Amino acid sequence: MPSRNAFKTNSSFFRMLAVGAIGAQAVQAHLASLGHHVIELERGSLSTRIWRDVKRKRVRIPDLCCTRCGVRIESRAKTNADLSMSHSPSDAERAWSYGMLDSDWIAFPVLSVNEEIWSSGSFRALRSLWRERVLMTWRVEGWINLFTVASFRSVTPKQLKPKGVTEGSETQVRWKARFAPGSGKVVNTASGHLDYTLDSDPGKVRYFRLGADERAFLATGDHFQMNQVLAGQIAPLTTSDCRCVGGCDTARLQRMLSSRERTVRFTGCKLARLAKDTSLKDHVRDLAEDPDEDPYVRMEAKSFLCEVTLTSADDQFRATLLHDTDEQMRLEAVVTLAETRTPSAFDLLRNVLEDPKQPLFLRSACAWAIGRHGTQDAAEVLVRAFADVSPEIREEALLALQNLGSAGLKPLLRGLEDPSIDVAAGAAEALRRIAGAPAKEIALLAERSSTTWPTWALAHLPRDAVAPYIAMLQASRPEIHYALSVLWAFLESWIAEDWTPGSSL
Repeated sequence: MPSRNAFKTNSSFFRMLAVGAIGAQAVQAHLASLGHHVIELERGSLSTRIWRDVKRKRVRIPDLCCTRCGVRIESRAKTNADLSMSHSPSDAERAWSYGMLDSDWIAFPVLSVNEEIWSSGSFRALRSLWRERVLMTWRVEGWINLFTVASFRSVTPKQLKPKGVTEGSETQVRWKARFAPGSGKVVNTASGHLDYTLDSDPGKVRYFRLGADERAFLATGDHFQMNQVLAGQIAPLTTSDCRCVGGCDTARLQRMLSSRERTVRFTGCKLARLAKDTSLKDHVRDLAEDPDEDPYVRMEAKSFLCEVTLTSADDQFRATLLHDTDEQMRLEAVVTLAETRTPSAFDLLRNVLEDPKQPLFLRSACAWAIGRHGTQDAAEVLVRAFADVSPEIREEALLALQNLGSAGLKPLLRGLEDPSIDVAAGAAEALRRIAGAPAKEIALLAERSSTTWPTWALAHLPRDAVAPYIAMLQASRPEIHYALSVLWAFLESWIAEDWTPGSSL
């Protein structure tokens, strides 16, 4: 029997990533309120990065982890309130519980979305063009329910029909759960019912009829929030259960590093690196140098050695980064170096970025990784990358500088006066995208410079930020003042919102 198609369109995949990242961020914030210090365990869980040229294989490991108590959390964000998870009955690595322990938690934030769609099409000379933009505003709705993995494993779920091809052709498994439709109060839990009232309509008693395999999780008189699980097959953790208890000390980390479960060893390496626990260096080095160890664990161990023992990133990562026959592993080395904030890691990434003989996917990934280092030196390298002949490199540098924010302002201001048009244009666009770009400095550059890019950047800043310098420009450079007036007239008009170059096609 032929295998089922399993693919996602870029738009479908990005939407899925957005739901996952926003949900994971909400779980991170919720647990922070309960005393946890939650970090990203699975790289990419808190972002929407898509690797297109070489598909990056995600490690099947819980998304988040608390550095204080060591609990690991998988975030399963939903746009509908239910307890369901993707699952493959035929592929063990795509099973819902793969890589998780009974003690791990699963969180279910529920999201709502407001979508605004703009689209238009054109046709001329046997050429057609369809343009579409979708702006989605996401919001976390109500309570975030958390459960242990053990509680899910204790109940056999219902297996649903396979998903369509745009959703990856997996099945779903679901456990029975009764979600609160709003905030309210439990009235009664007897006789196979859960009776409740909602704060929006306290005079009306509503109810859930409970099956033989369901039970209530709240008592009479208890208050609840919207989307809180009130009854079902799986009992959620209480707020008290979810508070951080600490205890993630050296002994705990050492047990993780010695675990037979690879995802636990990965977790131990990452937490030991963040704790900068030098007493564990021998244990971690053994993992890094073991040729039979899982490659993702080895990379995390090597990152520890670079950050904690100041081992050269060139020694630890060059062979994989430049010579591994698996392009996915070369990409994974870049992703790991993005988190390895050492001078040697930065130099290795820069050397690959600036080497035109390296494959484009690798250089592009290095531009992204350099931006993750978050320094002015990183910004200097990225501004120079605007002169690269590859548009993919220039675009990656632009996005990285946008994310760098204020750390990149000085190199970008110098870039506005660069003799290379590509560098100056890239610097102007990056400044346009960064909140709080210095209007005074850009106005001074516009006044003294012969290039048009400082003027273009200035026109895209908030008008009230530029206003104090308008009189200066009107007196000394009237042509600059006129250019600003023309640009502002366009940018503030109705045609600017949906304007697209070459729209007559």
